[in-house]
Amino acid sequence: MKYGSIKIKERQVLVFGEHQSTVNMNMCLRCLKYVGRAYEQLVDSKARYRTTLVKIPTPEFYTFYNGKKEQPLERVLSLSDAFMNPAGENSVELKVKVININSDKAHDLLGKCGILKEYSQFISTVRKYSDEESAIKKAIRECMEQGILSDYLKRKGSEVENMLIAEYSYEEDIQVKQQEARQEGKREGIILSADVFRMVKKNPDLTNKQIAENLGCTVEEVESTRRMFGI
Repeated sequence: MKYGSIKIKERQVLVFGEHQSTVNMNMCLRCLKYVGRAYEQLVDSKARYRTTLVKIPTPEFYTFYNGKKEQPLERVLSLSDAFMNPAGENSVELKVKVININSDKAHDLLGKCGILKEYSQFISTVRKYSDEESAIKKAIRECMEQGILSDYLKRKGSEVENMLIAEYSYEEDIQVKQQEARQEGKREGIILSADVFRMVKKNPDLTNKQIAENLGCTVEEVESTRRMFGI
């Protein structure tokens, strides 16, 4: 999490920004802890005991998303969504704006911030080679040729490569994709089992073949589900 204090129209604004390739639904909780720590550093410890109001920088929270899964151009996460009970009048609230900076989304922010736009293009290039070995080296070389973060990559190319390698490896990426496929298959299996169960209970005279045809699955999957539920 990176943050900085900037002055806008004579008022201090404390801006928190974080980049993520996956949307973390706990960002509001994390930001609540971040801003608390920041205020501890920025505000004198004795200030809380003053009788006069202590002015503090206005916090703003952003997450820049460039992952592979489909996400809206913008969305707002609210701390109150995590509350076990509905928020009361005296409850605290914190909102984080999630901005999709994938280059194919063409968010207005990319047009206003050239560095962020080039960073988005760089990540897209890395992703283009993700199924190949030496993906990061190929992406760095192509971006330098196309003038994308070229000055920075010329100076820091090896550091960028080492940093990304620490977060990404060809073998690990394949393992993650396989794991995600298994999890997706497991979810689909649960849904299919529930559909088979409901259909058998509603139409007990249907044959396994008829159920399979109605649900678009195999007879073996129907038989397995019926054995599991004993129906």
